[in-house]
Amino acid sequence: MGHTSTISSKGQMVIPAELRKEMGLKAGVRVNVVRNGNQLIVSPRNLDAVLALCGKYAGMGLEETLLEEKRKEREREDKQLEAF
Repeated sequence: MGHTSTISSKGQMVIPAELRKEMGLKAGVRVNVVRNGNQLIVSPRNLDAVLALCGKYAGMGLEETLLEEKRKEREREDKQLEAF
C-alpha cells in the first residue's frame, strides 16, 4: 500500500514516519529530487544515507564497503582519463 502526504503552502512535504524509519532517514539528511516524466523521485544522497544508518548497522562494514566502492570508482575514472 502507498503512503500519502500533503504539500504545504511553503512547498514542504512530510515523509511518512514508517518510510523514514525503513530508510534510516533522520532530521538533516539531504535528499535528491529528480523529475521522471510526471513523477518526482526522492532519494537520499548516498553519503548522507550511509551516515544516517550509523549505529543501526554497526559492525556490518558499511564504511569499508563505501570506501572500497569509491576507490574502484576513482580507478575507473583514472583509466578513462588515461584513454584520452
